[in-house]
Amino acid sequence: MAAVYASDIAGWQDISSKHFVPLRCASPEATFRGSLVPLRLADDVSLCRVSTGPVRVERTDRLAQSSENDDVLLSLQLASSGTVRQHGRAAQINPGCAILYETNRPYVLDHLQTGQELLVLRVGRGRLGIRDRLISELCGRTLDRKVPGMAAFSGYLRGLADDAGADDFARQDMARAGAELLAMVLRSFAGLESNGWDSDAALLAALRSYINDHLANPALTVEMLAREHHVSVRKVHSVFSDIGQTPAVVVRGLRLNRAASMLASRAPGQTVASIGAACGIADPTTFNRAFLREFGCSPSKWQPSLQT
Repeated sequence: MAAVYASDIAGWQDISSKHFVPLRCASPEATFRGSLVPLRLADDVSLCRVSTGPVRVERTDRLAQSSENDDVLLSLQLASSGTVRQHGRAAQINPGCAILYETNRPYVLDHLQTGQELLVLRVGRGRLGIRDRLISELCGRTLDRKVPGMAAFSGYLRGLADDAGADDFARQDMARAGAELLAMVLRSFAGLESNGWDSDAALLAALRSYINDHLANPALTVEMLAREHHVSVRKVHSVFSDIGQTPAVVVRGLRLNRAASMLASRAPGQTVASIGAACGIADPTTFNRAFLREFGCSPSKWQPSLQT
């Protein structure tokens, strides 16, 4: 997952065209810098982390017509802002928001502010199980965190971008879960009724992502997980049971691992109790007891080298 770099706009056009589809790029500034970190999950699914200065990216009508590519792309904005234009619509994209656009039609990405940071997911449209006409209707519209499932989906993408060590089999599962999560978000955005998650793997991935994002909340419960993902409490228990775990065990393990990481790099004056609270375990006695049971020593004596 080595990063590739461009020191001018011509180089960025070459990099973007290689990793996405043939494009035209321009910058309003004389000096341009850009980087891209690619993660290939499957032949028809990939994720790229993109960092650039101000840039305009255009998929012209001629380029779209001369290519047989019909993938869909989704940009998740991490920093700065921009505008995406497709099908006569212009949508603003701010941090935490995403926009869908299809490569078989012209589009323009105006990211004209400094400090652009975004994740771009490429998915073969056949994986989505959504009619082409509906996909076109959903392109060029802002997907914000109010869309059911969007918070879980964006958290999943962020987690994928940080996971460089997965093997080929794991990446195939990640590709499947990512496509299913995207399909779920698009159905929610379109206001379609869904019979639920497309697979238990997609639901489990979303639950794990949500747990990671909310470990600091001491009120994180199975009931909350069920409510936020529009499933029953029984279903939440079921998907974790399939992998030999319980939600409570997973939450506790993730909280303690995060606490161990924070303890290993804690700042002067940062107390053990404050770290426990930051990981969702507000009671110091409970935190000490759980940490001792998990790692064989108290939090105050923790050293990474002690972990087996």
